[in-house]
Amino acid sequence: MIPDAATGDVERLARWITVLFHLDDEQDEGPLGHCASAVLDLYQALTAVIDGHHRPALDPAPPPVIAAVADLWPATAAGMSPQWRRRFRDHLHRHRDAFLTQIEHRRRGSTPTPQEYPALRRDANGAFMYDLVEALHHAEVPPAIAQTPCWQQMCQASNDLTAWTNDLLSLPREAAAGESTNYVIVLQRASGCDLQSAVRQVSERIQDRARHMLAARRRLHHTTRTLHPHQRTGIAQIAHTICTMPGTHLAWLQESGRYPATAHHLTALPPPPPDIPPGRPATLPALLGATGGGFSNQKKEKR
Repeated sequence: MIPDAATGDVERLARWITVLFHLDDEQDEGPLGHCASAVLDLYQALTAVIDGHHRPALDPAPPPVIAAVADLWPATAAGMSPQWRRRFRDHLHRHRDAFLTQIEHRRRGSTPTPQEYPALRRDANGAFMYDLVEALHHAEVPPAIAQTPCWQQMCQASNDLTAWTNDLLSLPREAAAGESTNYVIVLQRASGCDLQSAVRQVSERIQDRARHMLAARRRLHHTTRTLHPHQRTGIAQIAHTICTMPGTHLAWLQESGRYPATAHHLTALPPPPPDIPPGRPATLPALLGATGGGFSNQKKEKR
């Protein structure tokens, strides 16, 4: 995903991923999944760190996740603009709000609608991780580019691919726990179809999103053609990393054992989209390999 990054930058990204997974697991299995006040208190403390208001002397034993972010943030935000910091904070707050919405669904015993779910899942998946890619590359996407439809659509599609493939692999665990915030469960309950039909629907939507991401990346290349070559190169490197994230994440999921013994419900996936070279198997790894992810082992394209 980032073969040319410095060791310190890779380690910093890995630590941020650990923070995200900790928050996700606390929401799935800990107090953050059922207590709105706990969510609000935690994200108030996280926001204080981001805004520079955290005072370690007043809280010598903060929760581990607060201590971790307080340690990570200065080096992460060094050299990044106030606009980038505000964008990161906004995405962090959307993460909080998505957790609060999921708590309300659990309290009511309700299920998100198919129309509501993609945006909710995208926010819960941690959109701030896509901002961190810029800090990783020590290059910032200009606000005028970050606000373009092609940039936002590329980031959203990459986020959706990561989230929806995770939903497929985590389905047995979440179905057993009665969890409703899973795309397969959302579609099954909305349409009354069987589980395998809902799996197929999600896999088809994953294929569509892969196409959308690649198309948005092509439009981005066209949009940035008038920028200074150095700036274009930085944006292209950031875009490359963002487009490799879904495949790399899926490779990790399948190799790490995070969701063991889940492949049995992925037996009827549709054929891969045209972007996948002929002869590749019709599997999720093949699908996401087409996005430049961890399965194709492609080198960065020459620019």
